[in-house]
Amino acid sequence: MANQENLVDVQLVRDMLYDDDGYINEFSNASIQSFGEFKKHFKESVLAREMDELRRAGHKIKPIAMMLNLDQLLEMYESSKTYLEENRSTEELTNLTQKMDTYCEKVIAEFNELI
Repeated sequence: MANQENLVDVQLVRDMLYDDDGYINEFSNASIQSFGEFKKHFKESVLAREMDELRRAGHKIKPIAMMLNLDQLLEMYESSKTYLEENRSTEELTNLTQKMDTYCEKVIAEFNELI
């Protein structure tokens, strides 16, 4: 039951990394850094309405998000591009960045538990 609440599929990570604790630690640390950077760049680029910067941030995180089946992150990222194209209100953009912050913080916390 606890597994359903986790965003990160620990078994997937373990299988992918041959259940090697060294690799898992390395991957977890790299993921923590990547998601931390993405969260920051996502928020900055969305609030500044910078589509190019947003895409740059997205292209860096998409492969790992897809590999880990973090569909909600991918959906929020795609929504953010639509929001910018539609020139949505600052309040809507802020709400989306807060949702992404919360989501990325949870992913980071789960990777911290793997270390």
